[in-house]
Amino acid sequence: MENQCPSPGVKFSIILCLLLLCGCADIEEKKTQHYQKGLEYLNAEKHEAAIIELRNAVKIDPKYAEARYQLGLAYLKTHQPGKALGELERAASLDPDNTDALIRTAEIYLAGRKLEKSRERIEKILETDKDVSEAYALLAQIELSEKNIDAAEKAVGRALKLAPGISRYHIIHAHTLSADNRIDEAEKALKKAVEINPEPRHLKELATFYIRQKKDAEAEKILRSLIEKKPGDPAPYMDLARFYMTKDRQGEAEQNILTAIGKDPESTKNRVFLASFYRQTRAFEKTEKAYKEAIAESDDASDIKAMLGDLYYETGKFESASKEIQAVLSDQAQHPMANLVKAKLNIREQKNTEALRILDRLTREFPRWGKAYYLKGVAHLNKGEMALSLDAANQAIQFSPRDPDGRTLLAHHLFLKKDFEAARNNAAMALQQAPDNFRAGIILARSFLSLGEVEPAFKILEGMESYAPENIEILYNKSKAELARHDILNARGTLEKILDLSPDFSPALVTLSKILIQQGQADQAIAAVKRQLQKSPNNADYMLLLAGLMDRQGASSTDRILEILNQAREVAPENPRIYTMMAGILAREGEIDRAIEEYRILTQKKPGFAEGYMALGTLLDEKGDRSAAKQAYLKVLELSPDFAAAANNLAWLLANSPEPDLGEALRLALSAKENAPDDPYIADTLGWVHYKRGSHKLALTQFSIATEKRPASPSLRYHLALALYADGQTAKAKEELKKCLETDKNFPEYADAKRLLKKIG
Repeated sequence: MENQCPSPGVKFSIILCLLLLCGCADIEEKKTQHYQKGLEYLNAEKHEAAIIELRNAVKIDPKYAEARYQLGLAYLKTHQPGKALGELERAASLDPDNTDALIRTAEIYLAGRKLEKSRERIEKILETDKDVSEAYALLAQIELSEKNIDAAEKAVGRALKLAPGISRYHIIHAHTLSADNRIDEAEKALKKAVEINPEPRHLKELATFYIRQKKDAEAEKILRSLIEKKPGDPAPYMDLARFYMTKDRQGEAEQNILTAIGKDPESTKNRVFLASFYRQTRAFEKTEKAYKEAIAESDDASDIKAMLGDLYYETGKFESASKEIQAVLSDQAQHPMANLVKAKLNIREQKNTEALRILDRLTREFPRWGKAYYLKGVAHLNKGEMALSLDAANQAIQFSPRDPDGRTLLAHHLFLKKDFEAARNNAAMALQQAPDNFRAGIILARSFLSLGEVEPAFKILEGMESYAPENIEILYNKSKAELARHDILNARGTLEKILDLSPDFSPALVTLSKILIQQGQADQAIAAVKRQLQKSPNNADYMLLLAGLMDRQGASSTDRILEILNQAREVAPENPRIYTMMAGILAREGEIDRAIEEYRILTQKKPGFAEGYMALGTLLDEKGDRSAAKQAYLKVLELSPDFAAAANNLAWLLANSPEPDLGEALRLALSAKENAPDDPYIADTLGWVHYKRGSHKLALTQFSIATEKRPASPSLRYHLALALYADGQTAKAKEELKKCLETDKNFPEYADAKRLLKKIG
């Protein structure tokens, strides 16, 4: 029989199949090689290399469940929980029998406080296998986090029944017992964990328990034993140092940190900790040295340089701070800590908007960074944005409850809102956290004073003065406490000390002047201001104070007072108080035109000063220039729509014009009433507009409110009488007319009131 060869087409098919089979074999072999190599790297603790190999394996086969599982574990080892979670969840979905993958995802969710998601994974495990001890241990921690102590104890009890030899379960049991205040049982559980496995982390758990129970000797003994077990390991020395720091045994703490550094001189982490220790104990030269040594040992020193920049800022070395952080930002423009210090520098230079741009980005990227929120609060406060500042202060405390700065800022806001008890409590907490926080101390003292608790306020300020005897703010608040104690002599002495230290501190001179006037020594008050002006000859505030004192006491001629005010204007031409006082004196002297001119100059220099336009409008109104007065009031409302007095005066003008616009007058009067509901003259204006519109009962309501608050005002009573008469209440109208005519014969509507009474009868 002849040999038959396959046709060319058949030959090609066979070759193709062989090639495909070889290709499949090669792919399978390659993914297995990557996987095996990844495991080898994991066993050698070369986790970054392991990640590369395992990622190559899952690229070849995305459904390679075991490779995804091991990749997830590698990510956990390199502190990348987000990536670990994705791989472990995929591994669990590809291989439902991989219980450990679900356990790990539950652990990651628990660590991230996503308790419901963690619970879902645990329940999924227990649906298929009721005897997974690790699932019950995790469930116990979830229940404990939600304060379900009975459920937590039941779950950990089940874990211990299934695996009594796992030491970690006894530690979870101890935490549960501590939460239930069963301290002796908790101690036994911890000792059992140590008995099963006396590794350092379990001994540290027992030491921490003793610290919480204030059994310091037992805690110290355990921490020392850890050093004896591993004398060459720096970690136990650091643990003992932390213990000494909490007990204010700073010398022993320092020695142990230095010993730890000696055991591992190349560790930048321990050197940074040493710097933080020195900074906490306010040994700033040592702090700087420790940071610089850490920078020298570090391969990437950007974080430490930013910390050094922050130290320079906090110790007032602002140029060094700027130089240090610029060096960081030139390489890493988005470096968080360097940008935080940059924001601090911007705030110091009053560049609050620039600071907020930085801080807004930082709080977006790090939404739990309390210090960034605190600085936002300061920047908003500097811009006068009080609501935004208060909101930022609350967020600072939410994310950093033990940061005294955020709590001090909150106390400041509470004090401004006159919630003195809350301000006192928050300032006290801030002071407890940072005893050298003078800002918190001052707010605490001022809160006590506002609550009428004078002695605690005085003692706080007296104590602060002993640490900072030349701090002006402390001294000034101390003088207030002395006045509240009726200790006038010492208050005067404190105020005089302030003026010696700071000749331009006008609040002290104002307070001293008030004391002298109250004691009937107006001439001494004037002499004191003159003496201070000799020390500070260009102080416009002192010139204003002198002019005011001389005017009120009749101690000089009007011309001399105006001369002093003109000198003040030369020194501080933008100060609105100077023009206001000059115009007031001129108006009182009957020189309305000169007074108007002063206010015109003021409004030219301060075009956004609504109060200047208000005073100008009032004077123009008094002069009879209704059109110009109207324009001034409109300008006030353009600058400040809620300015009640301007709305009121403009409403009155419109209602009494030859062609009254009563609709607009009513709108303005209602706006004024809304913004100043208790002002009797605003009620009178609203009543007058109602009266002119023929709404007599509405007018009666407002006129009644006005006269109830100002019963001695004949004009208000006359308006009430008009409304009563228009409403048909003739007898009551007659009674009101008699009262207003008996009160004063010189009020503007006297003749009108007399005619109406005659008409009534």
